[in-house]
Amino acid sequence: MEVKSRKPFFFNKALLEHREQVLQRQRPAPPCVLPVEKSLPSIGSRKPFLYSMEELADMTDNFSEKNLIGETLFTKLYRGTIRQDWLPFEDWVVTVKIWDYTLQSDMAGFRSSCYLNTNESLKEEVMSLTQPSAKQHPNVVNLLGYCDRRYLEAVVYDLNPLDTVHNLATTGSLTWLQRIKVALGFARALEFLHDPKKPYLVRNINAAHIILDQDCNPKIFDFSTMSGGILGKLTHLKGKLLTVGYDDPESFPLGGPEEGGFEVTYHDVFSYGVVLLGLITKRIVDKENILKTNLVYRWAWRQYRPNCYLVHESLVEDPGFYASDGIMITELAMRCIQRELDKRPTMKDVVKHLEGLQAVQLYGNVVGM
Repeated sequence: MEVKSRKPFFFNKALLEHREQVLQRQRPAPPCVLPVEKSLPSIGSRKPFLYSMEELADMTDNFSEKNLIGETLFTKLYRGTIRQDWLPFEDWVVTVKIWDYTLQSDMAGFRSSCYLNTNESLKEEVMSLTQPSAKQHPNVVNLLGYCDRRYLEAVVYDLNPLDTVHNLATTGSLTWLQRIKVALGFARALEFLHDPKKPYLVRNINAAHIILDQDCNPKIFDFSTMSGGILGKLTHLKGKLLTVGYDDPESFPLGGPEEGGFEVTYHDVFSYGVVLLGLITKRIVDKENILKTNLVYRWAWRQYRPNCYLVHESLVEDPGFYASDGIMITELAMRCIQRELDKRPTMKDVVKHLEGLQAVQLYGNVVGM
């Protein structure tokens, strides 16, 4: 049988230059040994796959711009393909996320001296995603494997991506019912993370950090500022990192009651409210021009009137839209961004209200009921 030869592997020039810049930086090296509780766990009887640098480049066509989906505070997200050489197996579409050091110095348009330990962040994410409960949740990404080469930390998700909510919210790509589906699915993901037994504080909720699969199911995939649960207390470094435009403007201590702070819901619920407003109003935070952006929640505070909705006029004509739903979902979003912390709903309350929408009751098969 003729053996198919493989093309030689070369990194593109931009990536080589980027890695050389990283090597020149005077930064403290990541710790050589992680605490025992942060070692990479197994999933049942197997561990996540360990991918090489060459395999990641092969999946993403050498990290081609055409496969770039978007950016988070610290990472870049690519469409990828695991090619199958043996029939009858088809190529496997995945999502590849790499930590990018250049993003750390210019987060959301602001210069920052904060340095995220990417090796630590990678291991925390793998540890979180390999928990049985996370692996079973339909709105949390499913981890296939990771790469922990120095200066190329990455994870691979079993996800055929459509796009991020940030890229789709302002366009006509999502119908009203699809937007309800995204809002409900993401609320369920946060309800899961806010489990009273071991609650997590996400703090990194952002339309750019929610990705949709081909059926418009939302997936939470960015965990770089998460604390609580099995990860432990909020660190000083994570406490300084903000998601501009989605971060709660009200100042209050973060963490659990033992730290003199509030429970996790208050901060994350506000950010969820901003995402929800973006979905229904087609307004989104412009991270490229953040200083001139009319922040969504400030605009909503000025525009909101009781018993009225803030739904974009183009969505009002969509099948499945009801004026009563528009009013209910607007009031829910406004409750999420309330200045009075104790008046904000929990994510459990948010899920309950969304499930009560007329559109959800009549089109449950469409919106994910």
